[in-house]
Amino acid sequence: MPVISIIGLGAGDLEQMPIGIYRKLKNSSNLFLRTREHPAAIALENEGIPFQTFDGVYERHSNFDDTYDAIVAALIRESRSSNVVYAVPGHPLVAERTVQLLLNKQEAADIEIEICGGQSFLDALFTAVKIDPIEGCQIVDALSMNRNELQIRNHLIITQVYDQMTASEVKLTLMELLPDDYEITVVEAAGSKEESVNIIPLYELDRDIGLSQLTAVFVPAVTNEELLYRDFNKLRDVIAALRGPNGCPWDKSKHTRV
Repeated sequence: MPVISIIGLGAGDLEQMPIGIYRKLKNSSNLFLRTREHPAAIALENEGIPFQTFDGVYERHSNFDDTYDAIVAALIRESRSSNVVYAVPGHPLVAERTVQLLLNKQEAADIEIEICGGQSFLDALFTAVKIDPIEGCQIVDALSMNRNELQIRNHLIITQVYDQMTASEVKLTLMELLPDDYEITVVEAAGSKEESVNIIPLYELDRDIGLSQLTAVFVPAVTNEELLYRDFNKLRDVIAALRGPNGCPWDKSKHTRV
């Protein structure tokens, strides 16, 4: 049965990569990287390790669904002639749509999928913004972000804010819930030597701030009660508190319904 081994490149360069992962990459005769836009890719090239990437597939398609379908189809096709090692940024099971598609198709395609681990970018990002996710943290994809699902009383981490157009959509969505000058943090290449952490007001998110495929946006949890009144969930809590046990407002001082 054909085997596709999926490796996580981690958040940084080769120096942070586990030795077992590095050896598997080095010994692979059929190595594919989802993208060359990762610190480890340049290091692998400098080490003389041959690989192919799917960056050209991104350029040939106008939407991500078609792009990911094309990548998955190519990997399955390649695996028919030789086992494949497929390397993705971070951890294979964190924010990797192509991996989920491969797992969903493995039975129908009669292939075996092997997950080989890797360090998630989230570990490095939590360190960069200095938060403990146990406090409450919601992770969302910028490409499928839904205003009604955002929980601004928790920290927000928004991934795939890779260009100005995506950043603009994220900014406009957040502005429905937050003031224009609410401070957010833009983290670039978390965990690598090129890591940068910049705190900016929300309205500057789609300005020229060097966005890339390694960009994530951190939105601190809202603690100001006045700001929470923009949040529908908060409004619902207020309405519930004002209603009596039978669903009607109750004036306790007069003991009558109003």
